[in-house]
Amino acid sequence: MQRTLFFIIAAILMGKYSSAQAQQIEIGKATDETLIITADTGVLKKAIHNMLHDGTSIQELSIQSFAQFHYLVATGTNQQFKKIVAIQLTYDIQTRLFYAPKQGSYVTCTSAACNNCSLFKESGKIIGCKCAEKSTISNQCNYTNIAQGTFYQHYMRTKQMNTKPALKLR
Repeated sequence: MQRTLFFIIAAILMGKYSSAQAQQIEIGKATDETLIITADTGVLKKAIHNMLHDGTSIQELSIQSFAQFHYLVATGTNQQFKKIVAIQLTYDIQTRLFYAPKQGSYVTCTSAACNNCSLFKESGKIIGCKCAEKSTISNQCNYTNIAQGTFYQHYMRTKQMNTKPALKLR
């Protein structure tokens, strides 16, 4: 009886655990030396490209931590302008894993009249973007904050499309 009860409780807890894991995507892991991306970078780049709907081509990905906030940071170009996308991640201190939650948010920083825009942080949170150039006439960088991003949906769709078997041509 106790053994059966144990398995029932374990099954209930496993169901909640797998349900919680299904609501987020593992992005990376913290090691003693660095933060590494464990997800397929090709899928990540394509999902971010599709999420933005503006033709941005993603060249670089990294995980960056600022105080207690963590982000998947993608750098790319859109019509010859630099664009940075920072998707907020959650961090599991026990497993040292970074996750993109289903209901995640993201910010973008796009070069306008400045060739070298970067993310501006305050108390670890990204609150805007700034121009690192002093010699330009205008130092404009365009910042957007998207509270409910669609990265999760785009990632799942892209991953599914990448794992479908190819059609055989006769």
